[in-house]
Amino acid sequence: MLTDPKTQPSPKPVRPSYVRRLWHESRHNTMTLGCHICPDKELCGGLQVRAALMDCTRFCCDNPTECDQVCRKNPVGFVERVREIGGFDLNTVPHGKALDPPFLPASLPVVFHGKRRSIPIATEAVALPLYAMFNRRTGEPRFWSGSALRAAFLIAPETTILLTGTDQDPPLERWWSLGESGRRRIIRALIGAGVVLATVPNYSLILNRPRWDDLYAIKRIGLVHYEFLDEGLPGALHINGRTDTDFRRWTDYLIKRPEITHIAYEFRTMSGRQETHVEWLVGVARAVGRRLHLIVRGGTQYFLPLSTAFTNITFLDTTVFMKTVNRQRAYRTRDGGVHWKRHRTKEGAPLDKLLSENADTRAQWLSELAAKAAK
Repeated sequence: MLTDPKTQPSPKPVRPSYVRRLWHESRHNTMTLGCHICPDKELCGGLQVRAALMDCTRFCCDNPTECDQVCRKNPVGFVERVREIGGFDLNTVPHGKALDPPFLPASLPVVFHGKRRSIPIATEAVALPLYAMFNRRTGEPRFWSGSALRAAFLIAPETTILLTGTDQDPPLERWWSLGESGRRRIIRALIGAGVVLATVPNYSLILNRPRWDDLYAIKRIGLVHYEFLDEGLPGALHINGRTDTDFRRWTDYLIKRPEITHIAYEFRTMSGRQETHVEWLVGVARAVGRRLHLIVRGGTQYFLPLSTAFTNITFLDTTVFMKTVNRQRAYRTRDGGVHWKRHRTKEGAPLDKLLSENADTRAQWLSELAAKAAK
């Protein structure tokens, strides 16, 4: 999740009009002067932004006693965070197991709960939230069997279940705070419950924080992905990045790790310039030079360019479930798109039929996009 700073708590609020000036654009901007003498320049690559910065310490809160950022001006906290992840270098992440990836359709709905329905969903596959799989207070797994998991979300026995790790920061940080042993315990429970794949947490890279915070997030993504593979659950690596150097690092990481077959990305919470990120993603896939399956939330408008580089693409569709819960029906327009209109229901009436129809409409639309891309 590449996060717009205006949506995040920050010790130094950023005006919305200033956000664009914080975008890293190597084609148009020179590197900030302070980056040239930074000891972490090789890993970071430096910032090239329009804003008048000496370096990323411009975003230091100057309050180390209460700081939650990874910043060299908070030496005690900085050392603790660096030790916690074993340094910023991705090469120190162990290699995971080579696992047989499951078959995934071109699109599938994200189901957030089992309420307001009476019939189990019987689509080919669904995605459930990773953070609903454990008790956030105790850290204990909520499901140890497939029957319990399917009953809670009202999922049919024949429907394939995967998990999505994309979310806002609080649940992401709760997953990390469980510690490695706690996370692995939940992963083993998920395998026992029949989950076939999970996209790993998308730790945030925030535009108005020191770059060490980004490096910390990137390393954590690599570490939690390794834990999934090491426990035997296929995982999609979420290659979050803020600069072209971040994506070059992910490219090198993927080249050295052929066991990684799936990567994940998310466009819905991104702070603009999606086209640049599409370009970076396409560059990664082409440079890696092997079959890669992309699992993506949002960004359906970029299906065609992404399909030129990735062997397969699966869209996790959050729209279907949320629109259904809010009593809206999908319909096809003359130009081939999908629009939504209000659909009245009786009070307390189940939403099974509406959910099924909406899922079918969106799936048909995405299948048509896939067919166009294949031509």
